[in-house]
Amino acid sequence: MREDNFVELLENIGLTHNQSLIYFTLIKAGRNGSIVRDLDHATDIKRTNIYPILHELIDLGCIIEGGYAEKSKNAAIYIAEKPINFINHLLQKKREEINHLQKFKETNAKSLQNIFQEGIDITLDQIDPILREYFKPLIMSGWKIQSYVKRNNIPMFDYEVFDCMLYAPHASILKDCSFHLFTFGYDIQSDKNALEFFTQSLKRKTKEMKSYFFDIKQIQLLDEKVEFFNNTFPSFKMRIKITDLKNSKYFSDELKEDTNVKSDHYFEIGKAVIMPIKNKLFYFWAESNQILSEIIEPIIKIENL
Repeated sequence: MREDNFVELLENIGLTHNQSLIYFTLIKAGRNGSIVRDLDHATDIKRTNIYPILHELIDLGCIIEGGYAEKSKNAAIYIAEKPINFINHLLQKKREEINHLQKFKETNAKSLQNIFQEGIDITLDQIDPILREYFKPLIMSGWKIQSYVKRNNIPMFDYEVFDCMLYAPHASILKDCSFHLFTFGYDIQSDKNALEFFTQSLKRKTKEMKSYFFDIKQIQLLDEKVEFFNNTFPSFKMRIKITDLKNSKYFSDELKEDTNVKSDHYFEIGKAVIMPIKNKLFYFWAESNQILSEIIEPIIKIENL
């Protein structure tokens, strides 16, 4: 292996390029070590920069001072620590860092996550007026708006999209509820072909997003019809494999340990509902009909269904 490959390997375990050059040069010098003048000749690093690098390497446990060279005006000799000793030292340090991080996660991660959650909430004033009346009853009952994006000028299509993520405080599986509103320049409800196209596109996109977001391999979306407030809408029942649920970091440990979960091959995590109303197409997913009904009820009242 070429010498520059060894230097690169040392960089890969955390040393800077110049630290790696100095350390590898001292490794080649073996037990005899080198003085700064020799390091200056062996590398392209300026002598004035070598001194601080040597002190950094001493602090890292890479090298030690090994006395003085009598023939060179008592210049300090620097000797590389045995590579195996240095690597073991580095491993021990990394283990201690990981243990520290693990303890930090156990004691502080949840509190920081709660602070983060509170910090990213979006107010009604920050969203488009078309959404405010739909969301107002939810916000008053403790729901939160986690994200909001408006997209328009969609190539080839005459519509705008409002993508929102809502937080349902009383949900137990999917606290993050999706709310999408498409507004068209025509009556999408009466256009069966366009409605079928968007339904299949949403189904495909949901499958892709859920697999990625939940870090799972398989998700089933089963077609069905659901009724809310005397209106029937197309829906997808969302199910995932139990093994995927247990391996996913998204779902809680309590859910994974639930005895009822262990008894089924697939586990239902929620439903997605499509609501076409004149020139609007609403699309949501949540964990239960109860959560979905809370989202849908203000829409039904406002749209006079």
